[in-house]
Amino acid sequence: MSLPADLMPAVLDALPDPLFILSESGRYLAVHGGNDPGYYHDGRILVGQSVEELLPADKAAEVLDQIRQSLRENRLFKVEYPLAAAEVKGLESADGPADMLWFEGHIQPLAERIDGERAVVWVARNITARRELEERLRRMSVIDPLTGVFNRRKLLEVLAERFAAHRCDDEICAVVMIDIDDFKQVNDRYGHSVGDEVLIAIAEIGRGILRENDLLSRFGGEEFVLVLPQTDLDDARQVADRLRRSVIEGLASHFPDIPPVTISQGVATMRGGDVSHEGALCRADHALYEAKRKGRNLVV
Repeated sequence: MSLPADLMPAVLDALPDPLFILSESGRYLAVHGGNDPGYYHDGRILVGQSVEELLPADKAAEVLDQIRQSLRENRLFKVEYPLAAAEVKGLESADGPADMLWFEGHIQPLAERIDGERAVVWVARNITARRELEERLRRMSVIDPLTGVFNRRKLLEVLAERFAAHRCDDEICAVVMIDIDDFKQVNDRYGHSVGDEVLIAIAEIGRGILRENDLLSRFGGEEFVLVLPQTDLDDARQVADRLRRSVIEGLASHFPDIPPVTISQGVATMRGGDVSHEGALCRADHALYEAKRKGRNLVV
């Protein structure tokens, strides 16, 4: 049984997700559905205008390319894209979500031309919640839950990338192994909750001295690793010593009732003869143990 033709507009307007009919030239020919302001903005004001008039140039170009690819291949085409109301001329003050949204677009060619032009149906589904969940799960997979810095998994991934750049383009990279001196005594004397607070504080101090491309990770227990791209041995030693002094000062103000907490550090760089990133990591580890042997609170 088919629906009467006069019911079709009402059916289309009742669709939970917005449906756009777009011409090959990028003109909005019709807009239906998507009436919940908790998820969408009212797109009916777009009808008659073109994507090039309404969207930033780069996003308009992407939309046109996706329309034409669907038409060229004559098949359903799926895309995911971010878009905020502030980026669409005329929707800046419209009712609806204010933040950046993520959409899944389903683009399907129409069999008939409209006003002499080929056209597509573009159904946009709000997938922001899904994308946010995916991002949270991705971060959980690479972030140490206690300190908030990167975990060992992310560290090894980045070290492998840096070693590839070192081998292919001779990019220098330094590695700093960091260990909290006498950390077991902190846990034994003041409790693991204080020990956790010390770890969190050191991670925060470390983040405070990082450059944009540097990486700080928790290697395990009371050990951290700092990766310093495009940094030679002398500069890395200076960074490590600045961190050493910052930890002493920062922890003294955070924990005035416990003895001074210090760190020992081993510094190394990737070398031409290395077969993997493990070479620099092992040398930094050996240097760390040398710092411990020489009395702690040192950079070697």
